[in-house]
Amino acid sequence: MKRNQTLLSFILIIGIETFSLCLIPVSPTHVNSADIAWVLSSSTLGSPLPLEMTHLKDSTHSDDTLAALTIYLEARGESFAGKLAVAAVIRNRMTHKYHSDGTVKGTVLRAKQFEPWMGRNPEEVKFDQTNRIMQESLLAWRLVQDGRKVVDGAVLFYNPQLVKTPRWAQVNRKVAKIGGHEFFNKHTI
Repeated sequence: MKRNQTLLSFILIIGIETFSLCLIPVSPTHVNSADIAWVLSSSTLGSPLPLEMTHLKDSTHSDDTLAALTIYLEARGESFAGKLAVAAVIRNRMTHKYHSDGTVKGTVLRAKQFEPWMGRNPEEVKFDQTNRIMQESLLAWRLVQDGRKVVDGAVLFYNPQLVKTPRWAQVNRKVAKIGGHEFFNKHTI
């Protein structure tokens, strides 16, 4: 009985969070880079998937905004270090063309790679310049552009409290645990 109540509470919280995301206005707002100071999935192993994009043609967001929105949606409940780590994963995927065509859009919008864009059009999410967590996400994205090592080349991550352990997590090397996320590079154990 208690387990059912816990599960019901969890489902209710996820439902409320999902509903609240639906209330975000649809019109995109582009971020002015001068406003932010320069401070501080699931795939399978094997060959890369075909370059399927969920909403590549539909997104009018700039690369910086799209990366920041992805970081925000993946790590909004995490510390700044957690946001940096997710930003580094996106950058690492682009650099190594790991399930990526080397572009921001071709990385974060690739089918079945980043959970926030599975079944959601990026135009449904607005970048709110007054939202501190969204600003931190943009800052994290900009900071990893200098090539800093944040998660030892990780190209994969997941939250074991939210999803069942993916197959790739059982065979790839875990390089970090930051907040609720575990990060893996493409080297097998």
